[in-house]
Amino acid sequence: RNDTDITANTDVVSASGHITVQAGQSVIFAANADIRTGTTGTIDVEAGTGSITMDATSLYTTGTGDIRMLAAQTITVGDVSTGGNASLTATAGSILDADSAVGADDTNLNITAVGLRLNAGTAVGATGNHVETTVGTVSARAANGGIYLRETDALIVGDVSVTISKVDSAAAVSTVTDATQSDVMTTGGNGNVVIRSTGGNITLNDGTAGGTTGLAVSANGSGNVLIEAIRNDTDITANTDVVSASGHITVQAGQSVIFAANADIRTGTTGTIDVEAGTGGITMDAT
Repeated sequence: RNDTDITANTDVVSASGHITVQAGQSVIFAANADIRTGTTGTIDVEAGTGSITMDATSLYTTGTGDIRMLAAQTITVGDVSTGGNASLTATAGSILDADSAVGADDTNLNITAVGLRLNAGTAVGATGNHVETTVGTVSARAANGGIYLRETDALIVGDVSVTISKVDSAAAVSTVTDATQSDVMTTGGNGNVVIRSTGGNITLNDGTAGGTTGLAVSANGSGNVLIEAIRNDTDITANTDVVSASGHITVQAGQSVIFAANADIRTGTTGTIDVEAGTGGITMDAT
């Protein structure tokens, strides 16, 4: 029923099977309440008309299976960890960090995965409380707000899809796929894009998913863009465009910045561009 919730005050576990937690309204995982499976077991959590809320100490984890979270409203994420891919979709809301460090980012990871697919009707993260990740490849969308990501190591902006095995009332499974999504983009609300890595290179690739050819990062309207590789031996390599309609764009690497053939930085009106290479050089292809 669409007004009913599932509240977990302790763990839901399988050794290696697939786990589905599906509520008509909302799903709530309290302090230290986890979903745990192993090997290739997948995890699917769905909130039909409401939100998915994890306590900061709650963990969803599997071996190499994919993890999928789908909420009609907001997803508040504690800790999600897999050797596969993860997908978080907050259809009409935001994807937010569950910890209380508002006003200062922290080192408590939210998502560890090979690939991460984020899609929010409003925003991903917040200005003072970014979503903290350790992932290989990321794609993100925010339809009416900003995207704020803080990565621990090397990061590629590219293609990510997720496939899980959804468990039904007979304990049989069916395959559900969140289709390939590319790039990091805000599509409304003058949403900013902030991508920071504290310990690795950042590579911006042109994804293969339809409708976004020729760019890796795009901010809507007057949304600003920051792409920053913080450590002094790390580079930013752009193989395609970084774009805002009229916002300011900063690309700042601890070491070097490289823009490959046909990779541009573009903004309009009074938007400014700032490119900095801390210990190395700035290299632009002739095109």
